[in-house]
Amino acid sequence: MFRRLKRLIGHPGFRAEPFAMTWRSAAWALHVARGASPVFPLTAAGGEKMRVPSDLRYTSVSCYVLRDWCEPELRHLDRLVRPGSVFIDIGANIGLFTLKAARLTGPRGTVIAVEPGTEAADRLTANVGLNDYAQVRIVREALSDSNGEAVLHHVPLGNDPQAYSLIGSAMATEGETVKTETLDSLVERLGLTAVDCIKMDVEGAEPMVIAGAAGTLERFHPMVIFEINTTLVKTGTEGAGPNDAAWRALQAHGYGFRRFRDGRLVEVAEVGSEFGNLVAVHPNGPAPVPDSDR
Repeated sequence: MFRRLKRLIGHPGFRAEPFAMTWRSAAWALHVARGASPVFPLTAAGGEKMRVPSDLRYTSVSCYVLRDWCEPELRHLDRLVRPGSVFIDIGANIGLFTLKAARLTGPRGTVIAVEPGTEAADRLTANVGLNDYAQVRIVREALSDSNGEAVLHHVPLGNDPQAYSLIGSAMATEGETVKTETLDSLVERLGLTAVDCIKMDVEGAEPMVIAGAAGTLERFHPMVIFEINTTLVKTGTEGAGPNDAAWRALQAHGYGFRRFRDGRLVEVAEVGSEFGNLVAVHPNGPAPVPDSDR
């Protein structure tokens, strides 16, 4: 509990909105004690509605307390997604990026939310259902480097579905068999004629997703939000490869890299050891909204 409190106090969202975060923390403790799962807005301006289970797992607590401050890329998603955009959320979990992207794209846009885990996909479906977002299509499968089936390993990091992965782990206690498909196959099957931005959060399986997305990357050059997870090796994860595996795979397709720092999108020359997300941008593809236009 002390570590969670320390992490919260050091979070940029807490520093920006300390009173709101403190109030929500107290309110969430009360909701958990009562077993209540209220509907709440993801963002103050957009009002995207969502619900999380009343427990102390990381996803539930962070979503309710931090809202769209959970990740810098989520907070500043309007820099990457515009009205009419086509956004693919790979590893959508319960729908944080999906919901905000759906509001930003509007009815003229398209959001494809890909989530293989049964529990997470059920909650994703419920959260999309709380909003009038006909532009969202939920795909219950895992994206990988081939079409078929695979085991989605349940890594018990707080028993949280956000940690489930196609990559095996010494910590995994169980798993579920899921359908797999390449992104290229999915794009063709859905008849997509544009892809503007992709978010990947697949717990170490990013290189597998990229391997199955070569045609999409070469055809559309979408911006790609992807995770650098420095803890995978430490937790016994097998097959995840080095931290820069996804970086090198995207670099081979001509991408450069940026990271959000204090609301600004700055270029980075090497992957480094910092945990978090990077934004890959292709010189011939869609570009983020410049800092000067904010």
